[in-house]
Amino acid sequence: MDMTEKPPTTKLVIRIAQPEDISHIEHLDSFSASPTRDIHREVHKYFGSVDPSTHEQTLIFLLEEDGTPIGKAELMIPPHGTIAEVGYVKRVIIHPEQRGKGYARTLLRHVIHYAQQELALHAVDLHVYDQNASAINLYESLGFKLQHKELYYRLPL
Repeated sequence: MDMTEKPPTTKLVIRIAQPEDISHIEHLDSFSASPTRDIHREVHKYFGSVDPSTHEQTLIFLLEEDGTPIGKAELMIPPHGTIAEVGYVKRVIIHPEQRGKGYARTLLRHVIHYAQQELALHAVDLHVYDQNASAINLYESLGFKLQHKELYYRLPL
């Protein structure tokens, strides 16, 4: 490359997913260690046909690079008028080929800003597996503080 040429740049966009994005959401979910779900069965929860005065809603934020979805994060919003104005971040996923580039940080900063500025939430919570050191480091670097540790038991039958 000659010195007058500029390196190619990519365009990142973060937007709230729409029903037509379900196939992209399912594809990104396939890279998650979280339990699977049937988003088609729960589509009302994700795309606004629940009553926000009595039920939480979940917004799905898609991170796109040059129009291709490469990451997502979900933000559960408490019902309107709830005393504890606390959101819940879940299912933060970056496509494996795109990890290590700071995209999760960019996406989470956007979700946090949206929660604070657009929704006037007072806090956001999340859970993380204690073995997921890179996610823990990211969350702590963004200002998340450990609230408590949970133990999860199972009795195989």
